[in-house]
Amino acid sequence: LSSNRWLKNKEKAKKRAYDHAAEILDVESRRQESLAYSLKVNEEDFIKFNEDFAFTETPDQLSAIDSIKKDIGLIKPMNRVLCGDVGFGKTEVAMRSAFICASSQKQVIVLTPSTVLSNQHYESFLERFKNTAITIKLINRHTKKSNKDNIVEEFNKNKVDILIGTHALFTSGINFSDTGLLIVDEEHKFGIRQKDIIKSKQENIHILYLSATPIPRTMNFIFSGLKEFSFLHTAPTNRIKIKSFLKIENNQLFKEAISREIARGGQCFIVQNDISKMESLKTRLQKILPEISMDIAHGKLTKNNISNVMREFESGNLDVLICSTIIEMGLDIPNANTILIIDSQNFGLSQLHQLRGRVGRSSKQGYCYFLTPTNDLTKIAKDRLDSIIRLSDLGSGFFIAQEDLEIRGGGEILGEKQSGHINTVGISLYLSMLKNALNKFNTNDEKELTQTEINFYDSSYINESFLPSPLERLKVYKELNSANNIDEINKIQNSLIDRCGALTEEVKNLIDDTKLSIMIKKTGIIKINSSEKKTSILLSTNVSKSVFNNILTLVTNQPNIYNINKDNKLIINLDESNTSQRRDIIIKLVNEIT
Repeated sequence: LSSNRWLKNKEKAKKRAYDHAAEILDVESRRQESLAYSLKVNEEDFIKFNEDFAFTETPDQLSAIDSIKKDIGLIKPMNRVLCGDVGFGKTEVAMRSAFICASSQKQVIVLTPSTVLSNQHYESFLERFKNTAITIKLINRHTKKSNKDNIVEEFNKNKVDILIGTHALFTSGINFSDTGLLIVDEEHKFGIRQKDIIKSKQENIHILYLSATPIPRTMNFIFSGLKEFSFLHTAPTNRIKIKSFLKIENNQLFKEAISREIARGGQCFIVQNDISKMESLKTRLQKILPEISMDIAHGKLTKNNISNVMREFESGNLDVLICSTIIEMGLDIPNANTILIIDSQNFGLSQLHQLRGRVGRSSKQGYCYFLTPTNDLTKIAKDRLDSIIRLSDLGSGFFIAQEDLEIRGGGEILGEKQSGHINTVGISLYLSMLKNALNKFNTNDEKELTQTEINFYDSSYINESFLPSPLERLKVYKELNSANNIDEINKIQNSLIDRCGALTEEVKNLIDDTKLSIMIKKTGIIKINSSEKKTSILLSTNVSKSVFNNILTLVTNQPNIYNINKDNKLIINLDESNTSQRRDIIIKLVNEIT
């Protein structure tokens, strides 16, 4: 800890924390300073719209709608993430939010990452809003230029209430001045450049993000309080858990799985993400199952070809659709209830979950086969596939996001750019640095807030074995860093004991060090270093008078144990090899002098 390498790494991490804080606050401060439209709705109209919903709302949906309704009724711009598994009702919540906005005479933009998903949303919105006077339009790469120009002109003249489309919306000359609500579906699917464009447009607009498996950076914003959070975890009535299997690809498996689905009147997806292999796969399957009708769909086909194939499949004229991950988002075909994913070892965990969610969307039993060419897989691939099989319960998307963090590493919790610095200095210290930086920027204080350090040269952290979930560990770290007094620390400690049992030595050390940090805050003590033979307490030049007088009393009465050196350090000659006992002695001492 005293090495030059550590100090350099710490300074780099500190600089990165300030850069990160500046990035966060640059976006958030502009949004906080902006005034959004206060969106209200006539309750009778809202009740009537809600009654048109063909299903019974889950308690989670009602809670989320209520939270959003309150948010968008304020002039502070809403920034809320709605997390819910595939088919758990996120779209209905988004539609009701859009209805409130459109009823307030403000426009809505629904942003999707793919053409297929934009088409799906367009059809769903048209059907859901058919009994209203609300106008809905669509723009994506399949929209003809002349038609697109007309839609943009109509939108800019406030003749379109809800506009659905891909990121092409942001490069089409659209005027956002009368937009009240932006709904972003599957935010993590957008690239950095596209996100920058979105950010530049969203300062005074209410924003609702929809996601089944939130990315680490989004989770960090939620835990930082920069985004509000609603979670749909209740499965719809009659929904059945999808049966998932991990198998080695072979012809007999294809024959049995497809034949069983067709025999019960259903349809199948076969995901082959290598377009060059699709035709040969189709030929192979036609030899195995000559009576089965099948076709191919992928993103490089023309608009007409994709539309024709998808129309044939949706209408039930095709038994099998061989496709790329083009079906990953938005496709809703209740009659397709078996999916086989070829080379599943090459997909990400969240992506596998999204693909599995294409089946089992009705009351019929869904089947998902994760296929690999061999059992000889990398450890990460094995872990990923083991996780997707294990996490197959309804509503598991949020937990899959946590599992993804576990596999990819905790460093990604604060985003890719921060991961190296977090891994170098540890998440607890990095979060402390980030908090310090945020406080400094928020208060416009040129003088840096005093950052205390506690070093006992042992391990103080939350063990994975003690609290397995990386997101739960992150929450505890943040709670500890945000605590203002010993009572709050004790509450966190008691909560951990209730949830996880007796504290490990490492967790107890972390708790005690946090208590020490709070005890010395604002006293002028800025660092405590304690080794087996010697302990030093570094005093700042503005140490409080009472603390300094108490230290002088110790030095005067026990000069063989206490002395102050020229570096303004209180040196304590404490010969104690047991770190736990030494920590208790120091806590007692600090309590006496402060």
